[in-house]
Amino acid sequence: MNWYRVRPWLGTVVRLVLGAVWIWASLSKLHNPRRFVQDVRAYDATPEWLSKGIGYGLPVLEVAIGVLLIVGIAVRLSAIASAALFLVFLVGLVEASARGIKLSCGCFGGGGLTDGSTQYTWEILRDIGLLALAVLLALWPLTYLSIETYLARHDYVDPPSPKRMRTEAGSRKYTAQVEAKRKAARERALYINSSLAIVVVLIALIGVGVQAKRAKITGTIDTTNATAANGVTFGKPAAATVDIYEDFQCPNCLNFETATHTTLEADARANKAQLRYHTMSFLDSSSNGNRYSSRAANAALCAADVSPDLFLKFHDILFTPAVQPKEGSNGRPDSDFVKYAQQAGMTAAQVTTFTSCVQTDQHKSLVEAITENASKRGVTGTPTVYVNGKKVDATSAAVTAAIAAADAKGPKPSPSVTPSPSSSSSGAAAATGSPTPSK
Repeated sequence: MNWYRVRPWLGTVVRLVLGAVWIWASLSKLHNPRRFVQDVRAYDATPEWLSKGIGYGLPVLEVAIGVLLIVGIAVRLSAIASAALFLVFLVGLVEASARGIKLSCGCFGGGGLTDGSTQYTWEILRDIGLLALAVLLALWPLTYLSIETYLARHDYVDPPSPKRMRTEAGSRKYTAQVEAKRKAARERALYINSSLAIVVVLIALIGVGVQAKRAKITGTIDTTNATAANGVTFGKPAAATVDIYEDFQCPNCLNFETATHTTLEADARANKAQLRYHTMSFLDSSSNGNRYSSRAANAALCAADVSPDLFLKFHDILFTPAVQPKEGSNGRPDSDFVKYAQQAGMTAAQVTTFTSCVQTDQHKSLVEAITENASKRGVTGTPTVYVNGKKVDATSAAVTAAIAAADAKGPKPSPSVTPSPSSSSSGAAAATGSPTPSK
C-alpha cells in the first residue's frame, strides 16, 4: 500500500466527518440560544459576559467551521480551530467531573443541568478522539474532493526529461519553476485563509447579535401572585426568607418536598418563614418531547393566579410519587393538570379559567424568565435552597436549622393564617384579578 496515495483519501474522510460533526453540534444550539447560554453557565467556569458570548457565538462559529471543512477550503486553519475547541471542551468536561457538577455535556444540544447519572467517560473519550482527528488533519491537510484541490490543480510542475535534468540549466530551471509554484500557493493560501478568518469572525459577531435578540424573553413575566424574580410567594414577610428552586420532573425535588413540605408550610403559616417557590424548567428533554417541566411549571403558575394557597396545594399534588412522571417517560397530559386542579379545591369557574391558562401556555414567558434568573444566580441543580440569600443544603435538617437561626435574630413571628379560598371569595378574586390575602 502506498501511504502517500492513501493519506489524502484518509484526510478527506476525516475532513468530512469533522465538518458533519460541527454542523450537527450547532443545530439545537442555534434553535434555542437562551437554553445554550444556560448550559454554558452550568459549567460555572466563565463570567456572565463570556457565558453569553460563548452561548450566542459558538454555534455560529461551529457552522462556519463545518461548512469550510465540508467544501474543503482553509482546511488546515479549520482543523487547528477544531483542535483548539475540542481541547477547550475536554478541559471543561474534566473540570466538571472533578468538581462533581451534575450536567450533560451540551456539545450536541440537550445539555446543562441534569438529575440523571453524570459519568463523563464517554464524552471525554469522544472529545479525545475528535481532537486526535483534528490534529491529524492539521498535520496533513491535503485532501481530495475539495476547493483547495481544485485551486491547486495547476501547482504541479512536470519535470523535464532525465537528460534535461542532468544539465545544470535544466535542473536550475525546474527548481525555479517549482519554487515559483510553491510561493504562489503559499500566497494564495495566506490570502484565502486570512480573508476567510476575517469573514468567519464577522459572521460570528453578527451571529452573537442575532442570537442575543432571539434569546430575549417576550410576553408577560409578572402575574398577580408570581414574579420572575421571586416566583410564587407563600406567607407574610418573616425573619427567614426561603427561596426554593425546583423542577416538577426532578426526582430529587420530589424527595425534598416529601421530607420538608409539611414543616415548611407550618413555618410559613406561623410566620417563621416566607417561602418563595421558583418553578424552573430544565428537564424538558426528559419527557420524550412532551415538555413536561415547562408545562407543569406553567400549570402551577396558573394555579397561583387563583391564590398562593391553591398554588401550594397543586404544587404538593405534582410532587407526589404517584403523579410525578419518571425521567425519560412521557410527561402527563393537560387533562391530568385539570384533574389535579379539581383535587386542589378549585371551583368549576376557576377550573374553566385554569384549563384555558394551561392549554394556551399562558405563563410560558414567566416560566422562561424564572429559569433564566435561576441560571444567572448560579443555580446548578435542583432542588436548590437559599435562606436569606445564603445557599443551604437541600435537606430538612439544614433548612430547618437555617430558619431557626434567622428567627433567633429576627423579629418575633406574628402568625395569621388565611383560610383556603372559598368558592365565592376565590372566585371573586379570580374575576377581579385581585390576589387572595397572603398568609
